[in-house]
Amino acid sequence: METTSDQSLRVLAWPAFHNRTGNPYNRLLYEAMEEEGAVVEEFTPERVLTGTYDVWHMHWPEDLLSIKKLKDALVRVVGLLLLMSIARMRGIRIVWTVHNLGPHEQRHPRLERIFWTFFIPQIDGFISLSEAGLRQAEAQFPALRDVSGFVVPHGHYRTAYPDAVPQQEARGTLDLDPEHRVMLYVGRIRPYKNVPRLIRAFRRIEDDDARLLVVGKPDDEVLRMTIEAEAAQDDRVHTELRFVPDEELPVYLGASDLVALPYRSILHSGTALLALSFDRPILVPELGAMGELQSHVGEDWVHTYPGPLTPEALQEGMRWVSESERDPSAPMLDALTWPVLARQTMTAYQAILQTDSQPALNTDT
Repeated sequence: METTSDQSLRVLAWPAFHNRTGNPYNRLLYEAMEEEGAVVEEFTPERVLTGTYDVWHMHWPEDLLSIKKLKDALVRVVGLLLLMSIARMRGIRIVWTVHNLGPHEQRHPRLERIFWTFFIPQIDGFISLSEAGLRQAEAQFPALRDVSGFVVPHGHYRTAYPDAVPQQEARGTLDLDPEHRVMLYVGRIRPYKNVPRLIRAFRRIEDDDARLLVVGKPDDEVLRMTIEAEAAQDDRVHTELRFVPDEELPVYLGASDLVALPYRSILHSGTALLALSFDRPILVPELGAMGELQSHVGEDWVHTYPGPLTPEALQEGMRWVSESERDPSAPMLDALTWPVLARQTMTAYQAILQTDSQPALNTDT
């Protein structure tokens, strides 16, 4: 059943306002949707079973496949698939935002195959953060071509964090000199993010004024020890291997000249939008939607490199950041405001609700 202008869309979101990673993406999206008149509630199994909703909107369901113990992962996967079947029988449309095309750590290949086999056919519509992501999703999961797909970009974070700290002040706080050329990695550290390789490549750069800051919490102790061992071999590398609260991020970003994200695999990146939101140029691989991001915000703000990360790629990135002339008014992120993206998301919901695959259950409408 389609909602009308005087009837609120009722959305069950997973996650909605509580994201265990600290990423404010979901909160910003759903707060903006509530401003547009939608009713958004945090997912719980009980709400799937008893609540009245038009849409169940999922983000990162593939994270269940990264649970280390197979038994725990199996229980969570089976539970999710069962809830999806019940939701559809109750008339709730299921929408998936395709942040990634699979888990970053492939711990349980057989379970992953089973998961996608039963997950994809239960999707009523999907949202990609880019055209490239939409094409890749349909290529990897051909059944998605039979449902409605939409592109709603990733929003910026300019309103989500404290104001940027001026570079001189930020460097003073971190004991960095004004003449230093500072490269920053920031964010959660997982194996696919390739931080040890970044440090090794940086160590081969012959530049006494270059500095590398690695800021974020490693996923496990093995990764932590690897990073510490690599960093200990070059006193130009500084690490802060912990979860960094929001109020500290503007200091690290403010101190940097360039944010380097050397991921082995990438489709979309919230960290890239975070850096751009603080008016910091980024260095990223030519993978996923990074070329599309570059076309949106400009080549002066996004620099890409082909193939695996090398010292030459880092040197070229530092040369680029020092020689490019950037608009001091910041990268063009006007199209990535949350009210705009909320309206686009709600338009996608309405289109999905109008399809004939099943009636949407909302007894209030």
